[in-house]
Amino acid sequence: MSFRHLVVGFTNHQLVELVGALLGKDYRRQQATYDLRRLRRKGLIIRRPHTQRYDLTPTGRRVAVLFTKTYGRVLTPGLAVMDLTLTHEVAARSPLSLAWHQLQQTLDQLIDDGVAAA
Repeated sequence: MSFRHLVVGFTNHQLVELVGALLGKDYRRQQATYDLRRLRRKGLIIRRPHTQRYDLTPTGRRVAVLFTKTYGRVLTPGLAVMDLTLTHEVAARSPLSLAWHQLQQTLDQLIDDGVAAA
């Protein structure tokens, strides 16, 4: 993936190509236009005067970094240890995994008890 858009900005067309490739499905120009409008209203991007190019604002850059770091450092490892198919030996290494398995068992028990009582 190229990061030249950080320097030269990006266009609607480039956004369609990048997002379509990341999603692995069709992402239309109209969807990109809608998304760009919302990002502008939120102050995450700005349009370069007299062009069809957009740039990240300082806030937009901070939000992008926040989401990237959250995904890499919190979400991915957290989801990995909450996988119910992990063996007990692997799951026992993580307090989050143990808590998640306990919650899952408790919820299953409550649902079973509720169905049995009904």
